[in-house]
Amino acid sequence: MVPGAVDRTITSITSTKIPTCQSGDTVAAILEQLVGNQWESADTIYVLKDRRLIGRIDITNLLQAADTTHASRLMERAKARMHPDADREHAVFLAVKEDRDEIPVVDGDGRLIGAVTSQAIIDTMHREHLESALLSAGIQKTGIKITDLASARVRFAVRSRAPWLLFGLVVGLFLSVISSQFEATLRETIALAFFPPVIAYIADSVGTQSEAIAVRAFAVMDIDYGPYLLRELFIGLIIGSMIGVLGGLGATFIAGSLQIGVVVGLSLFVSSAVATLLASLIPIGFILLDVDPALGSGPLATALQDIISIVIYFLFALTLL
Repeated sequence: MVPGAVDRTITSITSTKIPTCQSGDTVAAILEQLVGNQWESADTIYVLKDRRLIGRIDITNLLQAADTTHASRLMERAKARMHPDADREHAVFLAVKEDRDEIPVVDGDGRLIGAVTSQAIIDTMHREHLESALLSAGIQKTGIKITDLASARVRFAVRSRAPWLLFGLVVGLFLSVISSQFEATLRETIALAFFPPVIAYIADSVGTQSEAIAVRAFAVMDIDYGPYLLRELFIGLIIGSMIGVLGGLGATFIAGSLQIGVVVGLSLFVSSAVATLLASLIPIGFILLDVDPALGSGPLATALQDIISIVIYFLFALTLL
């Protein structure tokens, strides 16, 4: 692991002080073992055979059973399990999916290493959601925990927040340059100046929805990128069609021009479809670069969507008017 990098594997949140037993142990023997020891969690007792995990027993079931009952009669198969090199966020996803309070961690041979406890799952869920929210707002990591930025020194806060804001400023100036290239078109048809904010807003909104879904999905699931992108493109085309028709009708009424209505409608249609696809492509690119995909749901995606949507709008205006 890179020096100073945060360990995001299951190992970083795995507890090793957890109760275990053998399949032939009785309830009385297991309870005797539990008493007098300090466990990080005793909600689940893991049943082993030659150190390999073969089952689990909920503490509630154990306490309700007769003292002479063997563990093999009480245990259920531990289907939900993870390897130590898996991403810690996967533990949260698996716990929710399988409705488990704890997730056992095993090596390649099935030997029990430890478990991700309910407290660790809750802490990880909170931390991951907070980090994703901050990254999506364009707040970068600067060598301190991103969750500590609210109380960090001013210079750290500035270093974390300024880069993407400066990037946004550059993009905004670039959009002004793009708009200036269509000055003649705007002079001829002043009503065109009414609608760029609408085009950019819709593209950003459609993209934000797609980004939120993509970032979460890529973080906790194994997804084939090809079919996923085709699905998102199809969704974008449907949403774009709906928004394009309604937006075109609204623009026709506001501007009193069918031609401008067509320009706005087509721009909304194409921008929505492109934004949906782009919102999924950027997180994939970050994943391939081994960077947190949540960063792709922030100002970078917004900036690109703004540029592309405005260019599409003026190109349609230049072509059709």
